[in-house]
Amino acid sequence: MIGQLKRKLIGVGIGGISIAAVYFYWQHVTGERDAYQAEAEHQRNRAEILIEHQQLQRQRIETLSNALAKRERTLNTIDDDIGASTGALEPLGEQDAKAGDWLDSDLPDGVVDWVRELQRSGNATGVRQSGGSGASNQ
Repeated sequence: MIGQLKRKLIGVGIGGISIAAVYFYWQHVTGERDAYQAEAEHQRNRAEILIEHQQLQRQRIETLSNALAKRERTLNTIDDDIGASTGALEPLGEQDAKAGDWLDSDLPDGVVDWVRELQRSGNATGVRQSGGSGASNQ
């Protein structure tokens, strides 16, 4: 009877230890699973942030590209205008040596501004009407 009782106790002890081992193993596996799930969620959130940042960078690049393209078009227009103005002034200097010397000389700011105003206004006569300057009508 004692032998039978010992066998039962050993069987119950082994069964209890086995149940405890299974329980702790299950806790370990569940803990690892939860840790992996938390890490996966963290990585998903990080990926979303990186994707949003990438989209923002693409928008900035597109905005900068558009601004640079507009700037390039503006600079080309200015370059064309300068080329046309230079082309229009070169024959004047070649045809009239005195005018060429005058164009090559240092001019007072007032004269330069006056010439620029004439170019902007499109005044074909090139004469500014002002009272009290120059010759009188007699």
